[in-house]
Amino acid sequence: MKKVSCLNMVTVLVILSLAVVFSGCAKKNAAQEAGVVLTYPHYAVGTHLARPAWEALYKRFSEKYKGQISIKVEELPSDQVYIDKMKVLAASKELPDVIDGKNGLRDLAIQNGQAVELSAFLDRDPDFRDLVIGQASIIANTTADGKIYSICPWNQVIGYYYNKEMFQKAGISPAKTWDEWFSNCDKLKAIGVAPLALMTGENSWTTNLILSAMVASRGAAGEAFMNTLHPTTYQTPEMIAALTDIQRCLQNYTTPDALGSLYANAANNFMMEQAAIIANGAWMVADFSNPDKTAKGFDQKVGWAMYPGDGLVTSYPEGYVLCSPPERVEAGWTFLKELCTRESQMENLRFRGDLPTASDLEIPEDIRQKMPLVALHAESVGQMKYHGNTFDVLAYAGVIDAFGRYYAELAAGTITPAVMAAKLDEAAAAAK
Repeated sequence: MKKVSCLNMVTVLVILSLAVVFSGCAKKNAAQEAGVVLTYPHYAVGTHLARPAWEALYKRFSEKYKGQISIKVEELPSDQVYIDKMKVLAASKELPDVIDGKNGLRDLAIQNGQAVELSAFLDRDPDFRDLVIGQASIIANTTADGKIYSICPWNQVIGYYYNKEMFQKAGISPAKTWDEWFSNCDKLKAIGVAPLALMTGENSWTTNLILSAMVASRGAAGEAFMNTLHPTTYQTPEMIAALTDIQRCLQNYTTPDALGSLYANAANNFMMEQAAIIANGAWMVADFSNPDKTAKGFDQKVGWAMYPGDGLVTSYPEGYVLCSPPERVEAGWTFLKELCTRESQMENLRFRGDLPTASDLEIPEDIRQKMPLVALHAESVGQMKYHGNTFDVLAYAGVIDAFGRYYAELAAGTITPAVMAAKLDEAAAAAK
């Protein structure tokens, strides 16, 4: 065996010591570069309408807070995958720093103790609170005990889209009454067209929007019901009558795949001209001219209308929920605010059709020209005679799931609308 000289041994030790020092410096520099690391999952991937707005925000935030705050992003392939994963994480109290509170996720974050009450943050930034978000959105996201656990920077104004060519062929125009609505459905069906793009999977979104309008249109009691968070009972005359109308729609006026299908199925049925009507918000407008989703020129065939009796579904959804632990809560709030800035709101308007909450933002002329349907949404608010909120906002997550479970039985006639209302009450009781 060769002997190692003392000089060589010293050299080796020096090199090893320097390697340890440099390694430690590298780790320290990497930590300094990252600063506070926040976790943020999102579903704005692939062809999702929100992807361009998200990418612009991520780039802007990363540059603005380089070395201070970085975002560890997890991309999830769809809204439903996101919802399902967040429910699992909520059950184990492992929700990421900021989440979308949709579909009852905010309630789960409150229940598991992770949701951060935001009043103190808002009070120290009155410009953000009063002008960027606005009183209406703040009130909509205030719980019965006066606490604020979520911030919403967009306003949903929802009517329905219709295929103008199909309407013309059937000799109809947007219905002024619900009787005319069903008459229109009969006339569309007579020319071989499925009238309604409904779906009962996921959160029964397109179906429940119509249900909301049907309930809210039934006088003051119906409108009050559709603007009440976590109602005490679904067994009301207005709700049962509206479920009777939805039963008729599911049985007679929708596509064969409606029961159990996803939002993507309903959207595809409308954009592939397999159905004449879809209930949805302004964020869908960009899809009508997207060559990856529909044929060229389809956007010219699409009209928009309020629900019979000049009604709308309007909502400030749950928005963003801060779930950071104390050591990251300031950084988490900084990121949540960036998601809501005027610049972010304008990007969401441009790319997704989301109407901003900031009081000093107006729809630019180029967007009015490019997406006139979006402008119609904003202008319609002054004309509406009744409005309801979405079940997604008002109901417990368990109730939303129950809609999907029992719609199939309602359509088959194995339960009555009154029984379904009672089943919804059971789901609400279980969710409390």
